[in-house]
Amino acid sequence: MRLSTHCTDDLMLKSKCPRALTAILLLLIFVSASCRTLDPYLKTQEDLDLSIKAYNLEFESKAIDRTARFVHPAHRAEYMEKSLEMTKRLNIFDATTLDIRLFNNAVPIPLGAKEDFDRAIVVIRYQLAVLPSTKLKNPIIEQEWVLYQEQWVIIPDLSAFLD
Repeated sequence: MRLSTHCTDDLMLKSKCPRALTAILLLLIFVSASCRTLDPYLKTQEDLDLSIKAYNLEFESKAIDRTARFVHPAHRAEYMEKSLEMTKRLNIFDATTLDIRLFNNAVPIPLGAKEDFDRAIVVIRYQLAVLPSTKLKNPIIEQEWVLYQEQWVIIPDLSAFLD
C-alpha cells in the first residue's frame, strides 16, 4: 500500500509539472513579446531626455570635453573654439527647463504623441554672470537637438551666452 501511495504522489507530481512548465513557458512568451513591443516613441523621448540632462549637467559644470560628444559633428570644431572663452567668462548659477517642443520634418508634434520626431527645441532659462561683469542675467536660451545617426545631438549657439 505504501508503494501505491508513493506512486500516486509521483503521478501527482508529474501531472503538476507540465502545468508549472506551461505556466513558466507562457510567462516567458509574454515577457518576450512585451519586450519586442516596447513603445519606440517612448524610447526616443527617453533617449532625448537623457541626452539633454547629461549635456546640460556637464555644460553647467564647464566640462567642455565631455559635452563635445553631444555636439553635432558639423558644429563640434566651432563649439570647441568658442568653449574656451565660455569657460573663462561664464558662471552659471541656475538653469530651469521651461519648454520642450518636438518636430518631425519641421512639423510640430505634441509631447507624448506616438509619432516619430527628429528634432527638438529645449527652452531653458539660465541665471548667469558673464565676466568681467558681476551682474546677474536671466537669458532664455533655445537649444536645438536633432537625431543624427540614432543619437540625439545639439546644434549649440554659445554666442547667445556671451552677448
